[in-house]
Amino acid sequence: MVNLTISLSEETVQKLRKTVRERYGNRKGAISGMIEESLKQKLDSFELPQSSQTFKAVKSNRVVAEAENLDTLAKRLREINVDPRSVRILSSRKLAPIARTGPRRRIS
Repeated sequence: MVNLTISLSEETVQKLRKTVRERYGNRKGAISGMIEESLKQKLDSFELPQSSQTFKAVKSNRVVAEAENLDTLAKRLREINVDPRSVRILSSRKLAPIARTGPRRRIS
């Protein structure tokens, strides 16, 4: 066992103590156990290969076509004579929100 000294904000420590109390009770070493468990999960996620993004075209709750990028998906939809406007496109990864810039005005 190795001791490690870290610094956390007061807010984080309060949330940590509350969560540990709810999950493990007041057992000795509960905070260390939870931190070790969390760190192992996070470190293991870094070792897993990153999955590539996939796009699915869904029509009537059925997957019509699937591809790794939107251009390929569009080609596949054309091949099977499906109008891209008639399907819902789903991404395996959440896309970043679009940031809009420029002047704003209120519509009354």
